[in-house]
Amino acid sequence: MTPSRLRWGLLLLAIGVMLLLNNLGALDWSYWGELIMWWPLILIAIGLEKIFQKSKWSAIAYLSPLILIVAMVAVAVETGSEGEDKGFFSTYRWEQPVEPEISLLDVTVEHGGADIFMNRATADLITARFDRFSRKPEIKFEKVDGVGRIEIKRRFGRDGVIVIDGHRYGRDWTMSFPENVPIRMNTRGEDADISLNFQGNHLEYLKIDNDDGEIYLKVGSQRPKVELEISGDDSRFNLRIPREAGLTVDGEEYASYLKAMDLADEGGLYRSAGFDSAAVQVNLKLGGNLSHLSIDYY
Repeated sequence: MTPSRLRWGLLLLAIGVMLLLNNLGALDWSYWGELIMWWPLILIAIGLEKIFQKSKWSAIAYLSPLILIVAMVAVAVETGSEGEDKGFFSTYRWEQPVEPEISLLDVTVEHGGADIFMNRATADLITARFDRFSRKPEIKFEKVDGVGRIEIKRRFGRDGVIVIDGHRYGRDWTMSFPENVPIRMNTRGEDADISLNFQGNHLEYLKIDNDDGEIYLKVGSQRPKVELEISGDDSRFNLRIPREAGLTVDGEEYASYLKAMDLADEGGLYRSAGFDSAAVQVNLKLGGNLSHLSIDYY
């Protein structure tokens, strides 16, 4: 039996089994959309077969159909009977209720190229919506000594085999955080639009690292001190802060703009008048390669 004959025979058998599982309700129909993401494996399997089938290692050629079958089974296990909740072509929602013993929320978001949007506070610890055409992330939550730690990480790196650009809408991942729990947050990505409105949240610290993207950030007046670190080669950054807030900026590369805002130069730090007595103090550290910087008050 030739490897190609075995390959097509096993593929037809596997397709029949998966369709039967669909009809029985044991496998969600979104399985076929998920499977499309892995189409390059067909090329890999055929290439492996062509290389070895007429060599002294011809037995290796029989691995090609096994690669395809293992991939089909693995995707089926991942999709399951409720695959529509996490499928690439569906919308996935996730939330974590507030627990009284949590006094601090520590959030890490590795979003790759997925756009992030946040525009309101929530009564839960976090609510999140991951839109269709956006690879759904891995989410981990744990409590350690009163700290709620949430890690949201994009699966399979930044991009998948099929990339559908969501920049038009900027809402691949929509998240909301609690009103009354202090928040410390780190985000890492690339070529993404980030729009975060923390006006109604107790933001203590935020670090954004996002190259080649758009970054919009609005902070509120709930905490007396807010620490911000923003970096991103060739990214555009717009910051809005309360009118009563004092501002210190560490960003010598943007000296001309910061002086135009009437921030006093204090040895490389640029500080607004009355900073020390301001009810809200915003400390901003900027990376050196932003393509655009805009800071305004509301």
